[in-house]
Amino acid sequence: MGQVKKDILYDYWSTDPSIETPFFSKVMSRNRFLQIMQSWHFCNNNDISPNSHRLVKVQPVIDYFKEKFNNVYKPDQQLSLDECVIPWRGRLSIKTYNPAKITKYGILVRVLSEARTGYVSNFCVYAADGKKLEETVLSVIGPYKNMWHHIYQDNYYNSVNIAKIFLKNKLRLCGTIRKNRGLPQILQTVKLSRGQHQFLRNGNILLQVWNNGKRNVNMISTIHSVQMVESRNRSRTSHCPIQKPISIIDYNKYMKGVDRADQYLSYYSIFRKTKKWTKRVVMFFINCALFNSFKVYTTLNGQKITYKNFLHKAALSLIEDCETEEQGKDLPNSEPTRTTSRFDHPGRLANFGKHKLVNIVTSGQCKKPLRQCRVCASKKKLTRTGFACKYCNVPLHKGDCFERYHSLKKY
Repeated sequence: MGQVKKDILYDYWSTDPSIETPFFSKVMSRNRFLQIMQSWHFCNNNDISPNSHRLVKVQPVIDYFKEKFNNVYKPDQQLSLDECVIPWRGRLSIKTYNPAKITKYGILVRVLSEARTGYVSNFCVYAADGKKLEETVLSVIGPYKNMWHHIYQDNYYNSVNIAKIFLKNKLRLCGTIRKNRGLPQILQTVKLSRGQHQFLRNGNILLQVWNNGKRNVNMISTIHSVQMVESRNRSRTSHCPIQKPISIIDYNKYMKGVDRADQYLSYYSIFRKTKKWTKRVVMFFINCALFNSFKVYTTLNGQKITYKNFLHKAALSLIEDCETEEQGKDLPNSEPTRTTSRFDHPGRLANFGKHKLVNIVTSGQCKKPLRQCRVCASKKKLTRTGFACKYCNVPLHKGDCFERYHSLKKY
């Protein structure tokens, strides 16, 4: 469903020849799929207390994916911390609103990903439980403490206090910083011309201000020095490479991890319209698991495959596993006749050599299945037949009904 896009769920099982996709009805019936979706639940309601956590209904799924993401693959030294939004506009106490985002309403998820590939290493779902920002950040990067990982994050998370906490936990950070997050007054009011920079250092914490020609860019880093290096950008007047602080160059290089993951997740999303926010959250993490498996497959095996082809093969492999379980069951010798379409086949008045009557075959216990004749039904006659046109897949009586259906526009 992520690759075959249809607006309405019922269209996947439609028998209209113009939009029909027989693959879905062969794998699973529509009623069976809807039954599973309606009964999809992730915890026992009898175990939920009145004062339980807001995420208790999806907590088992969250814990499972966290464990898998952390144990299956160990990321590189460079990590990026940013936000993802699960789209949701219904009534929900943990729903957030951010006018600066493309998805303005939704459930906020703070994601820690590998900067190079975008692999989702860890995450934390916002639950409006009153945690401080420092506690939230530490909960996300918890599995990677004491390893001297480099965390790249934007000005929402960065502060001098966060940098000190990171150093105590043997972590380093780099990113932009707001003026009210510990930036000294002298750097807040400094006046610089294009390309100039100013800095202050307190031990391992570097605070640097650089003017890009339009405004001052405030940076904090416990990784870099104040070295200026040439960037890929060139001046419009002199056509010479622009000198930038190395912290800004690395920040632009390694801050794209979560954005890269978010981009892949939007390509072939498995989101479906639902009234339950729990289903939407679980669909998001299943989508993340598919993306992570793609990155692990291409990174560790060194094989080149597109994301679309990987998802296609993954879906087919799951279906093949289900088919192998059905091999031991007794199946009829003939292929079952497909469900009759409510619409007439567009080629019923042409392709004369392809119209042939065949016996109707079902996969059930009925030896002589019967269906309502299409021509008789148009005349409001309740008569059944055991034959159907092989090409049109329409039940018809032998003789007059068969000829009228394939020769008259109004049969």
